[in-house]
Amino acid sequence: MSNYEFKKDLIEGEEGESVVLKDLILMGAEFISDNKNNKYDLLVSKNGVKIKYEVKTDVYCKPNRDTGNMFVEFECRGKDSGIMVSEAKWFVMYYKFLDELWYIKTSDLIKLINESSFRTTNNSGDEGSNTKGYLIPRKSVTEYFKIRKING
Repeated sequence: MSNYEFKKDLIEGEEGESVVLKDLILMGAEFISDNKNNKYDLLVSKNGVKIKYEVKTDVYCKPNRDTGNMFVEFECRGKDSGIMVSEAKWFVMYYKFLDELWYIKTSDLIKLINESSFRTTNNSGDEGSNTKGYLIPRKSVTEYFKIRKING
């Protein structure tokens, strides 16, 4: 079981949202708002269309300590969470220490999960949260993602 510090993780998550927002602006999006519930993280407009993004920040994946997996949460404290409740059109994984952003449409990620037999893990997240998620081997799914290198 991993030990997490919620407040520290929240700060790092918000930092990740900022990195993704800067990248979206570079791609021509305009910031509308951020969101503080489990439905989405960022709302932007591109070509007059409003688009919601879910942003996850992985600070545990480091070049010398990389499991090779992407963790996608689906349950916490006995309730659907993460990918199961997101209203976002896009899911973005920010790998802080790899300087990478991995973009995928949320519907495509759900389809990939449903059509695969990814391992799941229990007891991740904060102590007592019983957070569950899919462990997706990154190297086996790169073709499904738009991967952008960034400068931290």
